[in-house]
Amino acid sequence: MRNTKFLDRTFHAAKLALAFGFAASLVACAANKPKPEPTPPPDPAEVARQQAEVRGRETLTKGIGEYEAGSYAQAEATLLSPDIWAASDAIKIAALKHLAFTYCVSERPSLCRQSFERALQLDPNFDLSAAEHNHPLWGPEFKNAKNAQ
Repeated sequence: MRNTKFLDRTFHAAKLALAFGFAASLVACAANKPKPEPTPPPDPAEVARQQAEVRGRETLTKGIGEYEAGSYAQAEATLLSPDIWAASDAIKIAALKHLAFTYCVSERPSLCRQSFERALQLDPNFDLSAAEHNHPLWGPEFKNAKNAQ
C-alpha cells in the first residue's frame, strides 16, 4: 500500500511538472511571437478628401434645407459654397440640381438651364425624377439642357 501512495504522488508530481512545462512553453512562444506591424498613419491626401466630403455633404444639406424653407437667396449662396465644390461629383451634382431649382423659382431660367448643363457635364446620365421632369418651371429647362448635350 505504501508503494501505491508513493507511485500516486510521483505520478501526480510528474503530471504537475509536465503541465508547468507546457505552460512555460506557451509563454515562451508567445513572447517570441513577432509583434504586429503598427498601422501606418492615414494618407494626408485621403484624410483631406474625406474631410472635404463631410464638409460638402453638410453644406449641401444646409443649402437644400434653405431651399425647402423658401430662402432662395440664402440657398443659392450656400449651394455655391467652396465646401461643395471641393467635394465629390455626387455632392456637386446634387448642389447643381438644387441651384437649378432655385434659379427657376426665382425666375432666372438661363441660370437654371446652365446648372442642369453643368450637372450633365459631370454625369451624362444625370436625370430628374418623373415628378421633377413634369415640373412646369424646371422640367422644360432640364429638357433643353439634355437636348444641348
